[in-house]
Amino acid sequence: MNEIRRLYDRIVLAPARTTRTWLVTHWHRWRTRHQIRARASHYRTRTARAHSP
Repeated sequence: MNEIRRLYDRIVLAPARTTRTWLVTHWHRWRTRHQIRARASHYRTRTARAHSP
């Protein structure tokens, strides 16, 4: 929720800061991708442990 609020503040409330807007958007996309990769890795690890003897 905080990330959404920060994006809203940066993009909607301060549109004159084009560079900062790009950086905020870039950070959001990077963080989202990282969370997806981390979650997938976590699930793979737990599955491998569950099926190992």
